[in-house]
Amino acid sequence: MLTWIRKKSSGLFMTIVMGILILAFALWGVTDYIAQSGNDKLATVNGETISFTDYNTQFNRYRQNMMNQFGEGFDPSYFDSPVLKRNFLESMINSELVRQVARDNGYTVTPQEIRQTIEQTPAFKDENGQFDKTLYAAFLTQTNQSAQLLQMKIEEEQAGQALNDVFDTTSFVTPFEKQQMAMLNKQTRDINYITITPKQFIDQVEVSDEEIETYYNDNSSQYMTEEQVAVNYIELNAQDVANSIEISEADALEHFEKNKERFKKAEQRKAAHILINDGDDAEATLQEIQDKLAAGEEFAALAKQYSKDPGSAAAGGDLGWVSPGDMVEAFNEKLFSMDAGTVSDPVKTEFGYHLIQLNEVNDSAVPVFEEVKADIIQELQATQSETLFLEKASQLSEKVLDAESGLESAADASGLPMQTTALFGRSGGEGIAAEPAFINAAFSPTVKDELMNSDAINLTDTHIVFMHISEIKEAELKPLADVKDSIVTVLKNQKAEDEAKALANQLVEQHNNESKSLQTLANEHGLELVTQTAVPRTGSTLAFNLVKSLFEMPRPADNSTVVDVLQGNGSDVAVVELLAVNDADVSKIENLETEAAQLTRSVKNNELQLLIKALRENSSITINQDLLNQANF
Repeated sequence: MLTWIRKKSSGLFMTIVMGILILAFALWGVTDYIAQSGNDKLATVNGETISFTDYNTQFNRYRQNMMNQFGEGFDPSYFDSPVLKRNFLESMINSELVRQVARDNGYTVTPQEIRQTIEQTPAFKDENGQFDKTLYAAFLTQTNQSAQLLQMKIEEEQAGQALNDVFDTTSFVTPFEKQQMAMLNKQTRDINYITITPKQFIDQVEVSDEEIETYYNDNSSQYMTEEQVAVNYIELNAQDVANSIEISEADALEHFEKNKERFKKAEQRKAAHILINDGDDAEATLQEIQDKLAAGEEFAALAKQYSKDPGSAAAGGDLGWVSPGDMVEAFNEKLFSMDAGTVSDPVKTEFGYHLIQLNEVNDSAVPVFEEVKADIIQELQATQSETLFLEKASQLSEKVLDAESGLESAADASGLPMQTTALFGRSGGEGIAAEPAFINAAFSPTVKDELMNSDAINLTDTHIVFMHISEIKEAELKPLADVKDSIVTVLKNQKAEDEAKALANQLVEQHNNESKSLQTLANEHGLELVTQTAVPRTGSTLAFNLVKSLFEMPRPADNSTVVDVLQGNGSDVAVVELLAVNDADVSKIENLETEAAQLTRSVKNNELQLLIKALRENSSITINQDLLNQANF
């Protein structure tokens, strides 16, 4: 039903309606904090204001992008971090400093450049790839902004990008630096190594009760239950509003009589075809099939023998019922000009040649009222529910906000049931408690800490919820008996890792002090020595940490090697003997620019960061930390 309502409702209308509704809720919600604080200034940068509203908009856009990128499994509590909120504000301050530098140094964006940016935006292009003024106007309406405001934003974004473009142009590395970087990137190393895994010792180590209890007490924060809440909530759904509207049979019949043409069924034709690929022998094959048809052979049998359409050949070429527009134009025109029981001449399309058989015609006709009665009632309900949903949402929000704390009076006055969830944590619960917006609201300071009613929570564009905390279950320490097994596992792994590292260090000491080769040491301890030559800096099959540390080892002197303990894969350790360093031949490196790309990016980023650091040291920047602390997402 809800899907049907969405389809029948005007998208732009509903966007405007929900925009008004959301704005009303916002005026009673987050912006109420702003009103209390007396201003909307979250930060000032050399006299220029970064408003709380802009910050809130940009942070929510960033949040939504992250959620879309990583999916529903992404933990929403990540965005609650005060450090993250502050860092995001700092990035906005840096962007404002960069824009100011661009403007102060004469950077301008011409009207022609702004127009070109707008006209090249994919969202404003029609099916033919041309700029569509209607789409542009609809976007401005839906986002509640004027053309001038959008153009100003484009100008600011391009001013911010200008400095990046300057560094792209001016940042460079010398030919010598490119050669050195290429040599480092292409350098390889030859090694012997012995891998020592903690698994070798896991059955040998023991853990005492005293050690378990000490670890439990020292790491109690790891064994806390999740804080949980249960909430009372009232929900208003456009689907339920529509279902509550009574449509009389007389009204439905009147609508049918006035709109008969809309309910007229399109003509359909039951067809089959034989597809022959375009080629040198296509005409001969088509003629052969036509001759067999003339001789009385069955169309379906010939389709199975000759047709190259993998989707219909096995079914005798059967295409089922075909409506106008289902097929490509040439096929469609021929099919809907034929008489039932006939076979067409060859029809050329992009897929090849078709012989079309028309088996049956279902003429267009106006259905009887009873056939479409249910659809008409749903359509009228959807139309009437648009305004009624908005009215009910406005009335409900007023009652909830007037109550301030507790939903009982709002539920009684609205006639909507007050429902209660089971306890759930920040990872969510079942049903409505699995919705990210619902979870975020339940754990917001307003709802959980201040025990106030929530603002409207928009689960979809036609589904809103208000909530109030009914129960809070604080996080508590799990009993030792419940977590003992996991602690034993942790301690045994730690001890096994310590044993592996101790053995690795012992092997290095024996090699250095007793002049024993790694092969001899491996044999003595039942380990395996592996030799690997030409290990590359990137693309090796060895563990990443091992290769990284390997290329940090000093170059061995003539006729000697270097032996050290390096981190292997996971908790494994490796005793590594560096045998040789193989330098690359620069003359054989085809593209120095590609090899030096990383260095070029580093130079650019370092220069940009140094500039921003200098700008911040010489700028007047203030931050309203109290207002930032009130940001809830």
